[in-house]
Amino acid sequence: MVKLPKEIKSIKVSRVLPQEEIVKYSYVINEGKDDKLCMPIVLPYYYGAYLRHPASIDIIDDSRDFINGFKVVQTDNEEYAYVREEDNKLLPYRYDIATDFNLYGYAMVGKNARVSWIDMNFRYFNEEEEKFTKEQEIGYNTFNGLLGVSDFSKGETPLSRMYRHGYENKVSYLGTDGNIKEFYNFDGEIIRDDESNKYFSYYSEDFNDLGYAKANDGEIILLSSGYYLYTKDLIRICEEKGFLDTISSRVEKQEEAYNKFIRDIEEKTINLADNLSQHNNLIAEYGIGSIELKKVKLISSYGKDVYERALTNGSLVCLIVNEEIPAEILDLELFQSALAKRGIPSYIDNEENVFHYNTNKHVKQKK
Repeated sequence: MVKLPKEIKSIKVSRVLPQEEIVKYSYVINEGKDDKLCMPIVLPYYYGAYLRHPASIDIIDDSRDFINGFKVVQTDNEEYAYVREEDNKLLPYRYDIATDFNLYGYAMVGKNARVSWIDMNFRYFNEEEEKFTKEQEIGYNTFNGLLGVSDFSKGETPLSRMYRHGYENKVSYLGTDGNIKEFYNFDGEIIRDDESNKYFSYYSEDFNDLGYAKANDGEIILLSSGYYLYTKDLIRICEEKGFLDTISSRVEKQEEAYNKFIRDIEEKTINLADNLSQHNNLIAEYGIGSIELKKVKLISSYGKDVYERALTNGSLVCLIVNEEIPAEILDLELFQSALAKRGIPSYIDNEENVFHYNTNKHVKQKK
């Protein structure tokens, strides 16, 4: 018996594998979450229809609580069903998987490699009819749902993402009123009321708690209030209103940050060379460490872009003083040149991974 997660946020059909007259498929529960679960199902398959096992009335798990008037139970043939709190009656509807009814009066169910929402009258959202309809039993099962559904988002306009079967693999968003949400194009100044859109690509995302979703692989931004904007238009609007830097200004700021970083490195390098020239009778060895040792400080001081760019510069190193204390990040080539001008010999022992000056002693870097 499969133990379902306490909270189910999404259900998706993973695969359908016909083998002679048996079909195996599975539901992916909470995809992308820590409690993700794959639930396999095997059923007879005959002339394009699933032949389900006879429904059982023997309950083997009724440990769940009543939620919004119903309780999910499991029968001994491992199907899921509902008990009505009003009369404690086991209802006749059976599913591969089922969730509690939410505060909007809907529950997610899976059956015959399809998933959908059902209402409290046990009508389901039918892919073909695009509305809640009764399931028809005509000698075999006719549950005609979707490829996957997600829980309703939070916020002022809760919406559920629904994946569709078929070659187009459309995604639509169901509102709590039981209707598919229509979105209208907005370009910053004009709301194009005559151009509504109900369907988006398979890679469109769930709405977040703030009421936004990415659609068509990031090409479109959806607003739960009922509008959509192309990402390029959103960027333009934000730039015009001063909410977002222009691309050129961002590049300019990045260059300024990187140039400041290089100037700081040069200053620290020259200062260290000056200090060593004043004490050139000292013996010292520096293990050559990675610039990664200063990652946190670099990012906090100059930004992530500067840090990533610095990693590509082979002349930048972080030296380890006496193999223990992380020293400043230096430009190694400039450091060698500055020491040479001050009459201090230096060299790199690549085999020992150590930078030497004024010494013939070899010291290995601590691991």
